[in-house]
Amino acid sequence: MPGEIVRRRLREVRRRRKLNATEAAERFGDPTMSATVLMNIEAGRRQTEPTVDELIRFAYILDVPPAALLMAEAGQVQVAPGVTADPGRFRRWVLGQEPLDGVDETRYRAAAKLLNDDDQSVAPELREEFLSKAQVAFDAFFADSEEIRRKTRQQVRGVLGEIREAVVSGTDPAELVAKIDEFLNRLG
Repeated sequence: MPGEIVRRRLREVRRRRKLNATEAAERFGDPTMSATVLMNIEAGRRQTEPTVDELIRFAYILDVPPAALLMAEAGQVQVAPGVTADPGRFRRWVLGQEPLDGVDETRYRAAAKLLNDDDQSVAPELREEFLSKAQVAFDAFFADSEEIRRKTRQQVRGVLGEIREAVVSGTDPAELVAKIDEFLNRLG
């Protein structure tokens, strides 16, 4: 059951954070959440499962996303009477990535858009248009960079040709150094 998962994950994460029950209860910031109450929650001795408010607050004080306290690592998760899911499918369902059997997929996907407001909320036509324009821009960039590379090679050949000519013609080394310095100054 999800409540069991929350209890187990709460204990695991709290221990990984190297918080004892007293420290975690103090961080919780509510006098009704004592170390004893927390240990009873984690051990399953409290008569009620952790509430949504408690789940959210524990996630906050433990520096994890709330969904991290719902993630099972093994076994089937019972979502409702007669409805179970393996841990991977349960995780995808919680994160709004995949509906469970028996739910209205259209409603699920519409509600999941609130969770996944990144590229999944973009209409496929807009995504294709963006990708097409991005491809054109990259192609133009690479074409421009090839042209720049070609022109740069021509310029370097020209500079080297001038230096070679100066050396062959017996130019004074001081003049040759001055010519090289002139080229270097142009580079900045």
